Amino acid sequence: MEWLENERVPSDVQLGDSTHYWQRAAQLGLEALAGQRLIPGLERVDGRLYARWLPHLDAHRVAQLAGAMPPVCRALDGGDTAPEPLLRDFLGQTCDALARAWTSVPGPLRGDASWPGSDPGLRWARALFGPLRPIAGSEAQAESLQRSHHLWLRNLRLAGDEYFRMALRLSAPEREGEPWLLDFLLQAQDDPSLLVGGGDIWRAGEASLGLRRLTEPREKLLAGLGYAARFFGPLERALEGSNPSEVELSAEEAFRFLRDCAPLLEESGFGVLVPPWWSRSGARLGLRARVSPKSSDSDGVAQGMMGLEGLLNYRWELALGGERLSKEEFETLVAHKSPLVRFRGEWVRLDPEQVEAAVRFFSRQETESEISVLEALRLGTGGVEEAEGLVVEEVDFEGGLAEWFDRVSGGRTLERLPVPTDLRTELRPYQQIGYSWLEFLRDAGLGACLADDMGLGKTIEALSLLSRDQERGLLEAPVLLICPTSVVSNWQKEAERFTPALRVLAHQGPDRTRGEEFAKELEHTDLVVTSYALVRRDARLLHSVEWRGVILDEAQNIKNPEAKQTKLIYGLPAGFRMALTGTPVENRLGELWSIMRFLNPGYLGSRKEFRRSFALPIEREGDEEARERLRRLTSPLVLRRLKTDPRVIQDLPEKQESKVYCRLGEEQASLYEAVVQDAMADLSDSEGIQRKGLVLSMLTRLKQICNHPAQFLHEAPGADGEARRSGKLLRLLELMEEVTSVGDRALIFTQYREMGEMLQNILSERLGAGVQFLHGGTPAKKRTAMVHRFQEDEEGPAIFILSLKAGGTGLNLTRANHVFHFDRWWNPAVEDQATDRAFRIGQSRNVQVHKFVCEGTLEERIDAMIEQKKTLAESVVGAGESWLTEFSDRDLREMVALRRGALA
Repeated sequence: MEWLENERVPSDVQLGDSTHYWQRAAQLGLEALAGQRLIPGLERVDGRLYARWLPHLDAHRVAQLAGAMPPVCRALDGGDTAPEPLLRDFLGQTCDALARAWTSVPGPLRGDASWPGSDPGLRWARALFGPLRPIAGSEAQAESLQRSHHLWLRNLRLAGDEYFRMALRLSAPEREGEPWLLDFLLQAQDDPSLLVGGGDIWRAGEASLGLRRLTEPREKLLAGLGYAARFFGPLERALEGSNPSEVELSAEEAFRFLRDCAPLLEESGFGVLVPPWWSRSGARLGLRARVSPKSSDSDGVAQGMMGLEGLLNYRWELALGGERLSKEEFETLVAHKSPLVRFRGEWVRLDPEQVEAAVRFFSRQETESEISVLEALRLGTGGVEEAEGLVVEEVDFEGGLAEWFDRVSGGRTLERLPVPTDLRTELRPYQQIGYSWLEFLRDAGLGACLADDMGLGKTIEALSLLSRDQERGLLEAPVLLICPTSVVSNWQKEAERFTPALRVLAHQGPDRTRGEEFAKELEHTDLVVTSYALVRRDARLLHSVEWRGVILDEAQNIKNPEAKQTKLIYGLPAGFRMALTGTPVENRLGELWSIMRFLNPGYLGSRKEFRRSFALPIEREGDEEARERLRRLTSPLVLRRLKTDPRVIQDLPEKQESKVYCRLGEEQASLYEAVVQDAMADLSDSEGIQRKGLVLSMLTRLKQICNHPAQFLHEAPGADGEARRSGKLLRLLELMEEVTSVGDRALIFTQYREMGEMLQNILSERLGAGVQFLHGGTPAKKRTAMVHRFQEDEEGPAIFILSLKAGGTGLNLTRANHVFHFDRWWNPAVEDQATDRAFRIGQSRNVQVHKFVCEGTLEERIDAMIEQKKTLAESVVGAGESWLTEFSDRDLREMVALRRGALA
């Protein structure tokens, strides 16, 4: 029962289709319980009477849900296996059990159902609480109780039966002063468009309608009217005459019916048909905002309003029926003293509360006020629902602002900016759009969240923006970029590669500058890259700088708004703010609020307001209206493109390769230097085959240290805590979480079985999911089963670790669209063969290849050598690492020496 009430289950538990279905069904039952839509019932089972709580359910929703029932849910041994009866039985049993559990408190009705009191009705009422037990009593008492319950139930169902229900239809007159007409009808339960008028019922009596037969229609109509009159007194006038089929209403009575009675009648099961204008927001008093640029030059509005301090003019206008309402027109309408009036040919409503709010509005409204660009955007996207006690119906942007709002809200295509002159790469069309979008929002003083799928190039888009800023002379102060520790090197390397004109400072490591030395370095720096961890340690230093802008990479790191790190980042001085993330929401909508709080403070309201308006309705109730309102609010400020988007797919290469630069931990660096010193001392006294063996041994040990100290030390495969000892493993975990969060699958290649086992243990524990490892010792039968499970099983593991020798050739693993080379073979042909397990015929998606490199170590130097000789790689680089043994001692020392920047 706990799994049915709560969609959150342990991460190591995979729910099947049937359990997911019964969860949805239980949700329908829970809605009935929450809305107190329960009827105390009475059932006879095997000759004995039981009290049961019966849910009052929407027939249409039950039919829809029954139609979606998976066949496995009907795999019962005996009994009715038709979907709808089975579903109704489940809902009845579930609601009864939960109602008893939730009402198990002391009270006058609590007690044993077999309590031998003289009143059967009281025994029935007591039996609704506590454990399910038969109701005590004689057969005569049981029959009497059933008759009484049947009569009581009929009174509850006066709106109709399972075939027809009573309906009331209100029609508006053509002119003011004429009466409104409320018709009485019978409406088919399964087809609301099928209606029988009261006049026809009195003339024809029982009749057939389509394939449905009306039984006792006059009695149904009279009983329904009598019950409805309890809610709406004017119906009693109709009951005073014979053969009632309609009643005339005044405008005041019609308004009371529409506003107060119609919802109650619908809740009681009646059909209610009202004029279509009643539900339109424009048919009531509301506000319309007009926003205009402060500059009279509408063509130059973009320049006039740009920047965080940019202000616009705005004014409120009273609106009715979608039209501006002047004070004189308002006073004329109010003089009618009617809640329903005609205005410019349309019926509109004048709620007394809205009339009072409008009077206050006219008494204190200023002609014009100022508003920030962010507040204007919030207005335009529906973020302000009410002002001055009236609903905000419409926002008009005037002059050049209309075009601006069309662009920012996605109604008009954004103009692509030219590629920066100093950018050393080609931008794909979607990347050009992305960097143009970043500049467009930034120049408007708005914080932007670039939430592209992993591998689409968020880094290059952000660097393109900074390169263009440099061209435009806008980098008068440095930009601060904050990212995970494991990615600092990547940013530095990517900037050196693609935007060499940008002066980049990596602020990290024990030898990082501070104080005046840091301030002097900033005088010659365009981009400072630091880590989230150092935001806490160097808080005073980083807060002392007026940054041109602050960019967060992997912005989900500030998902907890109460964390000290997050609060420090909120307070960083910045001319502009930007966030990059592949997962703007990992678990809770509150994470999106936190990112938006950094980018555009106040835009989504306070945390409490956001939780009340969006998080709870969407996460708990699946409220689609709240979801759509949040989408409208955030879509101008969040750009998310997926690899599956048609416009992105046509721009992507079939295979994308990237380097993942990592840094060593302190333990790794210490072990690395010790091995280099010992090995180089041994090499000086060796030659020939012995020397080659020593070189290969040194290279193997250094690669093991770069992987993980535990591999080099031959320690037992560790658990999640072991990840902190390896910069490379920390980065792999971050990337794996991103891959699996979007439903992708990945291959991880390593040369070492010991490392593969460690990865399997740590990834399984961290991700809470199965991870396969195929190596040379895997039996052939198991090997086949593992490949089949990865390729064919929808519920199969998302991560497949393979040793390079055992899994590098001969396998078809096209379900993967990510390939990770955790350690390198230093032979491009061998690595390409391994990559081709995923990048081959049958692959329907673009494949992303990630090659890990430890910065400042032999891995970086050998990788650079291979890249320089790419076209001759196969002839220059032989199998494995044997070609490296030919280097001189001096060249080897140069190659393996630990360099500045290697330590995290």
